[in-house]
Amino acid sequence: MLTGRESLVRLIGRRRRSPLPASLAALLSPSSPAPVQANVQGSGSAEAARDEAGSSSGGGVEWVPCPVCGECIRGSDYCVNAHLGLFTNPLFILNVAGYIDMLSCTDDPSEYDIKEILEVLSVPEMKEILKELPKDHTTCTRRHELLSTLLSLYHGGTCAALPKRILKWTGACIRISKMADDLLWRVQCHCGQAIRVAQVMDEALDDNNMEMVTRCIDLSENRLCTMSKIEIATSSQPLPLFFSRFSASWVYSKILTLGVSVYERDRRYTDAIRILKLLLRTVASDRRRGYWTLRLSVDLEHVDRPNESLSIAEGGVIDPWVRAGSKFALQRRVLRLSKPPRRWKVPSYADSVKRNIKEVNIEGRPLNCETGAKNVFYGYDGELCGVEQLALQYYADEGGGWQGTHSEGGVWMTIFGLLMWDVMFSDMEDVFQSKFQTAPLDLETDDFYKLRKDIIESQLKKIQDGMAEEMLISSWELHQGTSCRGVNWDRHSLADLRAIVACIGGNLLASLVRHLAVDYRSWSSGIPDLLLWRFLDERGGGEAKLVEVKGPRDQLSEQQRAWILVLMDFGFDVEVCKVSPVAKRR
Repeated sequence: MLTGRESLVRLIGRRRRSPLPASLAALLSPSSPAPVQANVQGSGSAEAARDEAGSSSGGGVEWVPCPVCGECIRGSDYCVNAHLGLFTNPLFILNVAGYIDMLSCTDDPSEYDIKEILEVLSVPEMKEILKELPKDHTTCTRRHELLSTLLSLYHGGTCAALPKRILKWTGACIRISKMADDLLWRVQCHCGQAIRVAQVMDEALDDNNMEMVTRCIDLSENRLCTMSKIEIATSSQPLPLFFSRFSASWVYSKILTLGVSVYERDRRYTDAIRILKLLLRTVASDRRRGYWTLRLSVDLEHVDRPNESLSIAEGGVIDPWVRAGSKFALQRRVLRLSKPPRRWKVPSYADSVKRNIKEVNIEGRPLNCETGAKNVFYGYDGELCGVEQLALQYYADEGGGWQGTHSEGGVWMTIFGLLMWDVMFSDMEDVFQSKFQTAPLDLETDDFYKLRKDIIESQLKKIQDGMAEEMLISSWELHQGTSCRGVNWDRHSLADLRAIVACIGGNLLASLVRHLAVDYRSWSSGIPDLLLWRFLDERGGGEAKLVEVKGPRDQLSEQQRAWILVLMDFGFDVEVCKVSPVAKRR
């Protein structure tokens, strides 16, 4: 699968909407909605109130109604709102900004849609209003009958006191202003259009319609350029980074990332270079910068521009958003490309990158030796298995009596989730927008650690002090079955998890958990395949080992190399187990 395709599919889903419209141009270049007017008319308009407040002359005091409570206040104090409480002050701020309209009993209901106001009332409230009128309307019992009667009386003008009575029962009402509604519509429209383009591109790739794919890439390129200029011109206070994934520009950047893979597959390296430079220029704070920088350096080498390729790689190494496997890959590229006479000085990280990784070689009897086929071997028990299961059998027998699990990081994500449960679900601003979330929105950003540093370090201190097993049991018993990012309640038993944390030890476990807490997104993949543990004595002392398993012709990825070196730095026992076919006897 093309790099970026799986990520795009996760965004748009595999569902298919309506067939493509006849006009592709209409689909990929939808007309823009009418410009939004900045001011909102009506009695709740902040602009109107400010104009009224500033119109006093001759030294007299101008009094204006507060849009929240209806109290008359000095026009000069309109924006001070000192008379409001903790809960009403936010309403005032939203009203002044023009995001909401407010209706109180002092307003004239004729300026509003009376049906919209009546919809707020309950059936008992509408009945009480009708009871206060001279004519008997007790025959009305259903909601639609009550609503119809009140509307008829209001528009007939037979009861002059009816409007005030309606407002008396509704009390203060709030609605989204037209300005805010238009603004939200435009944002949703932009994002919806971007997702539609992503869906069209996904379908075009399935149909091998490269003309359509190219048009989607070109449209996304133009849109991203335009949006980045608008964001730079209009942004006064940047939103938290985790909100960026809900923007149209984020969707277009995913389309372009997939577009780079398409162009590289077709050897259109010049086009890929253009898009990569655009992404690096317009998307500043994003973990994908590592991938983009690496691909740009590789593609520049493809078009015989080694000096520029080296410069890009050197810049990527010092980019704070380039991390984990991408940074390690760029460091290796720099070491390969920077040989004299291009560079005479050896980079400071050369020795660290070139460290040897411990290897163990085992042999197995393969089912087949076909190139490109999945590696299947006969296990020690004679049953067919993959290389990971064969390695588990080796370590359980000849390798030293280890217990183990093949989870490719799943067991670590479960342990992290259980030990950091209270941290992940702590009360932080904006990170929980829905009760159905399984993790805070900022989990995969730097803010996760920065905003919770004290509570995270407190948890890590407990782990270092040997309380991890107790924390694990408590979290398991309190939350078992509750959905949480990374936690798999079915795959690992509590007994196994307790044994694992006991054998790893507090210091090593705290180091790894801190590493994930600081940068969960960059390091949540690439962890060695196997986690092994064994107890050394009856008192509970134990040890643990991490093993990356590779079959014939398999190579370590840069992310896997980066993880192994980090684990070595922490002090873990980590190695690579290479499985090869049994040599044929002559």
